[in-house]
Amino acid sequence: MTAKVLLYAFLTGFSLILGVILGTILKFNQKTIAAIMAFGSGVLICALTFGLMEEAFKHGGFDAIIIGFLLGGMVFIFGDFLIQRYGGRNHKRKKHFKTTKETNGKAIVLGALLDGIPESMALGVTLLSKNGIGLLMLVAIFMSNLPESISSINDLQKEGLSKKQIYLSWSIVSICVALSVVLSFLFLENLDFNTLGIIESFAAGAILAMLADSMMPEAYEEGGYLIGFLTILGFLTAFILSKF
Repeated sequence: MTAKVLLYAFLTGFSLILGVILGTILKFNQKTIAAIMAFGSGVLICALTFGLMEEAFKHGGFDAIIIGFLLGGMVFIFGDFLIQRYGGRNHKRKKHFKTTKETNGKAIVLGALLDGIPESMALGVTLLSKNGIGLLMLVAIFMSNLPESISSINDLQKEGLSKKQIYLSWSIVSICVALSVVLSFLFLENLDFNTLGIIESFAAGAILAMLADSMMPEAYEEGGYLIGFLTILGFLTAFILSKF
């Protein structure tokens, strides 16, 4: 295992802790958080399109990408539905599902894991391919993790969690996503190409569902029409960087 993998895994997890630090010290307005989300969404879309899905198709063909992509999307959507029901998305302004549950700190953490693990798996897989997409994935994940942890602070504090408890909760998430990067890199390398293609497209489907269900609607709600431009800018920046 290379130092690069460990560094990328560390930075992936650290982005969540950094969001907590910034969220407890500074008072970000919602438009700033939305702008970060939008740019990160554009980078993620480019990385999963020209990185994950292209690699998945090379490895497994149409059957692998169809099975993996649809399965990844459905698993995320179902998991997101359950977490919404138990109050894990109540720190978002719009409620897509009626629920009698108040904001639930444990469910917020589970929601962060649901968002973060597919991204981390994808990062581990892209590091295997050594095609330069890994850096794009890291940037996109970093920029999606920051607003995720920042936006949870107020509701966790309203539940009565101390700063120590908030840091502990997000540290657990941070460790889990970092481990996902390392384990993906270690254990997916020796899989047959078809299985690897399914896993790559599974991660891509889950990420795209996360963007459609969570990041992009929230970003647009808070940031308005500027969000479309920032998403385009993120995609274009990622595409240009991928060609160097």
